[in-house]
Amino acid sequence: MKTDSAFLRLRAANPFADEAHSTADDELFARITAAAREPRATRRSYRRPVVAIALALLAVAVLASTAFAVSRWIGGDVVKPDVTQAEYRDAQRELSVPPGFAWPPLHTEPNSVTTRGGGGGHAVLIAQNAWECYWVQSIQRKDTGAQRRAHARLDSLLRNNTLVAPAGAPEDWVPANPPDRPYAVFAQDGGYEWVQEAYALAAAGHPQRLAERCRANAPG
Repeated sequence: MKTDSAFLRLRAANPFADEAHSTADDELFARITAAAREPRATRRSYRRPVVAIALALLAVAVLASTAFAVSRWIGGDVVKPDVTQAEYRDAQRELSVPPGFAWPPLHTEPNSVTTRGGGGGHAVLIAQNAWECYWVQSIQRKDTGAQRRAHARLDSLLRNNTLVAPAGAPEDWVPANPPDRPYAVFAQDGGYEWVQEAYALAAAGHPQRLAERCRANAPG
């Protein structure tokens, strides 16, 4: 799997990009993010799960003759690109995304393997970032209905499509009995709770964290 950021591809495919860069929206976004930022340690705590997931989904390029050794190294349950691509396509049929959203392609290398479930986890992260940015844009448009819809979808993703790894688990941790739905894995470092709180704050009229998450996962 290529190491280019999934979030760069997501932003490039964002159908709302033109709206988000109007002068009025930029001014509003600047006011939103002008509030005091979170302490550095706290900011690390919410970004780390994304990094951990990205590392867990990173395909390890190998020759066929060494696939067995690599499978033992990363947990013994790895799949080839065709399986990862199928997981990604299947997840798109199960996950809800914002109106007009276009799923970006998932790039994989022919001689690569990925942790089982990686394609679905990749889709979960893309859907999450899409709804976060859609929520921010809905705030800019003062569209309360769209804001409520985005909040509900994001809460559903956290509740139904994310897991928290046990303390001390490796970054490529996979549950012994994986759910029969696409899922992404958060490290047990408080990041899951931090994201929950970010959504609650945005719903209460304080979208600074939400805006930071959208901006952090998009190109500058």
